[in-house]
Amino acid sequence: MPHGHAGKILFVDLTAGRCRAAPLEADPDFIGGRGVNQRRLFDLQARGTDALAPENPILLAAGPLVGTPVPGACRLAVDFRNLVTGGVGSANLGGHFAAELKSAGFDQVVIQGRADRPVYLLITPETIALRDATALWGRNTWETENALKRLENDPYLKTLCIGPAGENRVRFACLIGDRGRAAGYGGSGAVFGAKNLKAVAVRGGLPVTVAHPEALGAELLRFNREVIEKSRFVAIHRRGGTLAAYLLPGENRPHAVRNMRAEFWNNAAIAKVDRAAFDGRYLVRRHACFACPIYCSAIYRVGELTCEGLQANSWRGFASNLGMADPEIVMRLHALTNLYGMDGDHTSAVLAWAVECFQAGLIDAGDTQGLSLNWGDGPGLLRLLEQIAHRIGLGAVLAKGLEAATREIGRGSERLAVVSHGNALMEAAMRSHKAWALGIVTSTKGGGHLRGAPAVEGQRIAPELSRAFFGIPDIQDPTAYAHKAALVTWYENYKGVVDMMGLCYLPSMWMELGLFTPADIARFHHLVTGRQRSADELLRTGARLQTLEHLFNLLHAGFGRRDARPPEKLVRIPVAEGPFKGERLHADHWEAMLDDYYRAHGYDPASGWPTRERLAALGLEEAGRRLAAAGITLPSDDSPGEGQAPPCP
Repeated sequence: MPHGHAGKILFVDLTAGRCRAAPLEADPDFIGGRGVNQRRLFDLQARGTDALAPENPILLAAGPLVGTPVPGACRLAVDFRNLVTGGVGSANLGGHFAAELKSAGFDQVVIQGRADRPVYLLITPETIALRDATALWGRNTWETENALKRLENDPYLKTLCIGPAGENRVRFACLIGDRGRAAGYGGSGAVFGAKNLKAVAVRGGLPVTVAHPEALGAELLRFNREVIEKSRFVAIHRRGGTLAAYLLPGENRPHAVRNMRAEFWNNAAIAKVDRAAFDGRYLVRRHACFACPIYCSAIYRVGELTCEGLQANSWRGFASNLGMADPEIVMRLHALTNLYGMDGDHTSAVLAWAVECFQAGLIDAGDTQGLSLNWGDGPGLLRLLEQIAHRIGLGAVLAKGLEAATREIGRGSERLAVVSHGNALMEAAMRSHKAWALGIVTSTKGGGHLRGAPAVEGQRIAPELSRAFFGIPDIQDPTAYAHKAALVTWYENYKGVVDMMGLCYLPSMWMELGLFTPADIARFHHLVTGRQRSADELLRTGARLQTLEHLFNLLHAGFGRRDARPPEKLVRIPVAEGPFKGERLHADHWEAMLDDYYRAHGYDPASGWPTRERLAALGLEEAGRRLAAAGITLPSDDSPGEGQAPPCP
């Protein structure tokens, strides 16, 4: 068994009802986690198949640092074809599931087919089994985990499951791990639902060995003492998680307000739903993910509902983006999204869009079956959320995803939607922070800030630090366009490394420059696996992964430069109040930034596609041959803009 790995892959054929274990083959080009998932997804995903076809795979993987004492090494990569965009589907969740999977003996699980009845997959060192889940169908995510623990007589079982939204194939349904960790974006929950797979349950017991245990112990002591315990980021998040950090600037931070029509929310409104309001009324206990010294998570109870604690994204989605200043309603919206198994960002986006459409007269009581939709209207929003999960009334339209809903409703409603690559966005600061906006729009998974969008852009990093860490002259003004493409490119490659290793992105250079530098990651990788990889080599591996995902998007969704333009709403409507008053995205500056972005990646700026020379430099010639077989001719450095592709089937 190689150090840092469990040593096996589990192949699951739900149609045949068979499971097969195979030895792990080392893949130095893609390391582990998201890397090996995307590599196998590229090979297995058939072109032109329906997004929910049984043969389409969904893959789970834990990187080589997971299951070791490396701080924050707890993440599970979930990869599949995106139901919303048609391109890359990729999610990542914390908790304890990934470490338990490694301890059960597996680095990766590859799931294909469709069971003839609801089932769950049980994985332990002694037992691999598909078991009947008919009695679990219809239960929410908390009920499902509790029932599985009773069925297996194991209170320490770790689960990854779907709720009613996944069973009903809501396009933005997600997987929920450990009752509160969401694999958001892309519809992973609907993939499980279409496969009649209610859950995966794991229980470990095997060790994850490391190559240099004594040296690793010494390095962990040094890293915790000199980096973790001296980090301002860690101190703030220990006090109150991501929400405490997010709300520190108050109204001086851009927020997503009322369907992203605005970015300013005043302190009087924020104070009604700040961290103290939630902790004082609903907090049960604080807790942490596996191997994490930060304890940024919590369990809350609101009335009859228990859920994972509110974090920054859920606050933005269900408070400011819905104009909601009632903490109980915010908590209930968050809790129900979790229990039904839906991606909170997309859920908030369709709710907010529906309210703005109702307020603008684009939909009326006839469309909503008599439901009145207003900003801050708790009962109406709660009812509409339940209708989405069960595909009832207007909820059945919204369950198809935001862009599909705009096409079905029509009437100019698309002008109110904030969409990229067909995916709903629910983000703050996109008008003011240019690298942040670029990273969201160019994300290979069709939007979202957890690829190349750099959180450090808002920290006004001094030029000497940006040169030292990134080799970039000056990034301190968030409203400037210059040098931002290079910054996004660096973070895309870096995030690839983080995801391949199985590290959490929060305690990293995404938030604070000294946390988990590429050199730190290379050192931990060596001590765990025994393999020597320099920081530059790791970043090159991240670039290889990023490029493979661009190729997947081109092959299956036809994405290129034309799809990387900002949502029209962010160009048309400037920030009206606050420190970033007047800021918006300017189309001409954006186009120049896109030129820089594609050149930084070594792609063709005219099409946004990787060039043949770039594939050769990254060792991706085989992937290029698959595109050629599909009739896609990539451009070359000598003939920019001359790539050709037939329409996606």
